[in-house]
Amino acid sequence: MSKKKIKDKKKGKKVSARKQRSVAKTTSFWKQPALLVPILAILVFTAIVFSPSLSNDFVNWDDDVNIMENENLGDFSMESIKKIFHPETGRVIGNYNPLPIFTFLIDKELLGGYDGQNWNAKPFHVNNLILHLICILLVYRIMLLLNLSRNAAIIAALLFAIHPMRVESVAWVTERKDVLLGAFYFAAIISYIKFLKAAADKKRFYSILTLVLFVFALFSKIQAVALPLSMLALDYYFKREMNMKRVIEKWPYFALSLLFGLSGVFFLVDQGSLAVTDDTITNYSFIHRLAIGAFSYCIYLIKLIVPYELAPMYPYPSQLLWYYWASAIPVIGLAFLFFKWMKEGRRAVVFGIAFFTFNVMFLLQIVGAGQGFKADRFTYIPYMGLFFLIAYGYDWYTKKRPDHQIIVTGILGLVLAVYSFMSFQQCKIWKDGEVMWTHVMKYYPGSPLPWGNRAHHLRELGNYERAEADYKQAIKVQPSAALHNSLGKTYFDSRRATEAIPHYNKAIEMDPTKSEFYANRGAAHGSLNQLNMALADLSKAIELDNDHSNSYLNRSLVYSSSGQYEAALSDIQNYLRLKPNDASMWYEKGTTLMRLQRYDESLTAFNNAIQRNNTNGVFYLERGNLHLNQNNKAAALSDFKAAQARGTQVPADLMQRAR
Repeated sequence: MSKKKIKDKKKGKKVSARKQRSVAKTTSFWKQPALLVPILAILVFTAIVFSPSLSNDFVNWDDDVNIMENENLGDFSMESIKKIFHPETGRVIGNYNPLPIFTFLIDKELLGGYDGQNWNAKPFHVNNLILHLICILLVYRIMLLLNLSRNAAIIAALLFAIHPMRVESVAWVTERKDVLLGAFYFAAIISYIKFLKAAADKKRFYSILTLVLFVFALFSKIQAVALPLSMLALDYYFKREMNMKRVIEKWPYFALSLLFGLSGVFFLVDQGSLAVTDDTITNYSFIHRLAIGAFSYCIYLIKLIVPYELAPMYPYPSQLLWYYWASAIPVIGLAFLFFKWMKEGRRAVVFGIAFFTFNVMFLLQIVGAGQGFKADRFTYIPYMGLFFLIAYGYDWYTKKRPDHQIIVTGILGLVLAVYSFMSFQQCKIWKDGEVMWTHVMKYYPGSPLPWGNRAHHLRELGNYERAEADYKQAIKVQPSAALHNSLGKTYFDSRRATEAIPHYNKAIEMDPTKSEFYANRGAAHGSLNQLNMALADLSKAIELDNDHSNSYLNRSLVYSSSGQYEAALSDIQNYLRLKPNDASMWYEKGTTLMRLQRYDESLTAFNNAIQRNNTNGVFYLERGNLHLNQNNKAAALSDFKAAQARGTQVPADLMQRAR
């Protein structure tokens, strides 16, 4: 064959390859099996890796407050939905994340999460995993839109899918915030990239779509405020001219970010999450917090490669050692390199670092909130930038040294296998509160938080002996008013009120401003029939906090036991003002009104109790008794039969009178 023919053949191959790439770019992503098959395999593999999370229960690490104790998760009604999305009633522990709470309502009411008596965590865990799978698909699509090769996009998607730092966001039900944020945030990025690439007649559509997705992301988690900065990073990557115009054109995004950001800070301050107390955040100065932020930034970079420790909580250190301050050196060095690479036009490297930094910088606890100074979940969005860098590096190196492709791919495969095993095992530590807090103790035995939180879990299970031991250990590590109060509650719950009172006394001595401490001591006095002391404590609790529901509940019981039914009714009404869905208190209101011979109002109260819980036979029994006293025998007999059907024994004389 002549040299000319050989050249023509090679030229033909090049033309063919170029044509294939052109077809790939114009053909819909959903119509390319070569792209779809790998991502489907990744999704199946990820589901297997995270499968242990599906059998996990809830944990007493905000799951209780966000779900089981959340008054807004009543029934699936417009009233409940309005409360969830209202900025005043929709806040949980100072956080306004209405969209995840709304999905919890769906899990609870429509998908079998609650049957009226027992909670089932499986629907919540299943949906967390489904949302994570959606995020993986979106990240894979982003990598392709960023012009990575298919193999590089697969690597980035796999890293995002099974990296051990993902586990906290998926296996912890409360962190529905992360995976839901990811679904809208990554979808917004795809929409924005399509806006950048679209013809003029389609740009308006993608512009509106991006803004709508951004709003959904903001309602998912405040971390979404970083999106306009991520959009600027994309502008740079796609070689748009970087000037003030790029910022001005994004004014709606920056305005929304400012609105949600300032509101979020206000809500946290209002709730007290940003306040410095002995039990939560160590009192660091702003300079100290900058050192903590630099240290956290470096740790997240290290954990990208070596995901060590992986504790659900990282308590603040009692003092900042030298390496916290030394962390500023690599951060400053990276900043210097960043601007150097930007000047040199290394767009991929600059984009990856910028995306990571923009999305993690608001989470570096420079303005501290919560009991930990770093968290694995904080990397859920930011790590996409670093995964892109790894995938881009794979493309760059294998093109430069194609003879090394098999070796590099093999090394990455081995690393991914190790990460998969680590994630599979890490899912198991979220099994329940006992397992999770025991895991934290392995790394932080000198912190009172895991001891106290495990004790709380054990107390809720009725394991008072072990709970008592854990609370005592927590007090030994670092005494606090809250821990003495919790130990007192353990004694009280195990019917040892006499032993509880000294710990309530100690809690009040250490912090006389907490209404809960007086309320608990009042309940202990009441159980010992020390009614005057109980009334004094409960009234003091209400004086300190006019919205302390348990104080109204317990004081109403004290008033009832002493025959002061009008006063008891007033406290019951105040309690229901705060917790209108408590069926038991509607029942108590009904019985109190009966004693006051206000029968029509009593019937309304019993109806409200049954409407909120139609499984309690006692409610039907007492309403039947009311009907019988009003000579409505048919209604009484119907209620008595309903009570019997629910396992409540009805006295024979009542049944006879109703017939």
